Formats: sequence, C-alpha cells, structure tokens
Amino acid sequence: MTKDLPVALLAYAFLFFISIAASIGLGFGEAESAREITSLWYYLRRGLMVITALALPWFTGRISPLALGWTLPGKWMLFAVCAGIIMGFFNKGGFDPRQPVLYPLALFHTFSMELFFRGYLYKTLDRCLDGLWKPIFLSALLYALFYQTTWTAWIQPPAGKIIFFIIFTSIGTVFAYCYKKSGSFPVSWTMHICTGLQFRLFF
Repeated sequence: MTKDLPVALLAYAFLFFISIAASIGLGFGEAESAREITSLWYYLRRGLMVITALALPWFTGRISPLALGWTLPGKWMLFAVCAGIIMGFFNKGGFDPRQPVLYPLALFHTFSMELFFRGYLYKTLDRCLDGLWKPIFLSALLYALFYQTTWTAWIQPPAGKIIFFIIFTSIGTVFAYCYKKSGSFPVSWTMHICTGLQFRLFF
C-alpha cells in the first residue's frame, strides 16, 4: 500500500503537466472549453484520465472497477439529483441543456473526471491517509488545481483564478464526501452530471 500514494500522485502530475502543455502551451484548451465536438484534445485528455484510472489500480493490484461501488442507493441518488440541479443553476460555464448534441460530451466529461478523481485518486488517498477529511480535502484541492489547466480558468486574472480554485475545491469536497458516505460511484457521477448542466438557461 505504501507505493500506491506516490504512484497516484505521479499519475496526477503527469496528467497535470500534459494538460498544461496541450491546453495552454499548444492552445488546444480554447476549443475544449468551448465544448466544440471537433476538439480532439477534449477526448484525448479525458481518455487519458480513464485509462490511467483503470490501468494503475490493475498495475498495483489494489482496486478493480467493480470495487468502485455500483449500487444505486435511493436516498443518496435523490440527494445527488437535487443537489446537482441546485449547483447547476449557479453554473455559468457548464453544458447547455437545450443542446442534446452536448449530452454525450457531458456524460464523457463527468465520467472521466469522477473515475479519476473520486474512483481512483480519492480512493487511493482514503486508503493511505488517516481520518475522514484529510483525503477528502486533499483530493478536492488537487481537483481544483487541475481545473486551472482549463482555458477558461487560465485566462482569468489572479482574482478570477482564486475564485475558480475556491469553487472547485468546494465542489470536489462535496463530491468526495458523498462518494465516501454513499459508497456509490453513480452518486457522485450523477451529481456531477447535474452540476455540469446550466439549468438556468431554460429560463
């Protein structure tokens, strides 16, 4: 178990610096953040996250995909939908729910993020660190830092970057806490899907 945490952090660092290089250095992030369905970087970045989240647990012999927790606890699923919709009303940078063509992008985005940050990174931190809140907060901080590699966050002034960081740390904390307490991957994934849709655009 001692090697699990360094491996997870190295994987995170790899994805982080690859994202900086491609999104910012090569300029692929603008199309990605605009949800352009022709953005190859949109799929590549998330594909790398899925592969990493599935391959490294197999390599270290710790977690199989079945251990993510695939139950559908009724109360937690209801909470995930309600809380996600409420957060989605305040989301100004998510997916437009009036455009069905964006739904597959939203599903792929939220699945890859939840699989890596909650299904792999958080679960690794939870095994290796003591207590309830230490792995939750650390995974949330890493989640928020990763979002700084997106074009939308990168072009913000320093104050905007700080606001982005606080918002995504808070969101990451909620997702990880709900995942821990429910023991269900679909709970955090459902909440992320609902949070990612800009429901206010319906009105």
